[in-house]
Amino acid sequence: MRVKNIPVSKIDIAEENVRKDHSFGEDSKDRLIKEHLSKFDLLQPVVVRFDAKSKRYKLLIGRRRFFALSAKGETRIPAVVTELEGAEAGAASLFENLVRKDLSPLEKAQMVKRLVDTTKSGITGVSSKYGLPKSTVSEWISILSLPQPLQDAIEGGKITTYEAIMIARKPKAVQEKLAAAASKGALQEAMADVGVKRGAPRGLLTVRLVFDPRKEQHKELWDKLGELAEQEGLDVTQYAWRVLAKHAEKA
Repeated sequence: MRVKNIPVSKIDIAEENVRKDHSFGEDSKDRLIKEHLSKFDLLQPVVVRFDAKSKRYKLLIGRRRFFALSAKGETRIPAVVTELEGAEAGAASLFENLVRKDLSPLEKAQMVKRLVDTTKSGITGVSSKYGLPKSTVSEWISILSLPQPLQDAIEGGKITTYEAIMIARKPKAVQEKLAAAASKGALQEAMADVGVKRGAPRGLLTVRLVFDPRKEQHKELWDKLGELAEQEGLDVTQYAWRVLAKHAEKA
């Protein structure tokens, strides 16, 4: 692979790019990167492959960066030129998008499903190739089987990733009950009733940890915990509990 400054006019969005059908400029993330690149230079090159038939470059990774620089008026863009194409190129584009932090739980689940569908040996292949636990891959995909009212609640931020996975583990009858509650605006109470969302019981024993974002070490640790928790499909509290439990078992 090599980096070249390629004319913007010679680049097309590749069929393998997972966001090729998304319009640009409508959501806040598009506007944010457009504003950023209007003030600063591009730090990470896009990824393209050269199509010998059309004599043009096909954009695999970096769609937002490409459109933002085009809007900025740039005539050339730094690009890594790769020979990936077909399923391999699609998988690379999927994984690049998957590790972004701005994805909703449903977007992440959909991308994981597509990654599994385009990777040899499915879940096992994805786990081996990308270093993701098989259980995590399965749990992310399980969100897509939930009834539509629950998927809408996930997309609306009313159900966290961890809660969605907990619900997906429940019997279909419980999922339908929660879906009905979501339609009636009583989702939070219903989740508490079935044990997905727990209140604070009497006599609760707690350990309180405070992370001060003004302290660099605290912020770095919090961000790292958040990344590790997200990889496991958990929130930070649940991930910290798992780490402490494993440590206690070894003591």
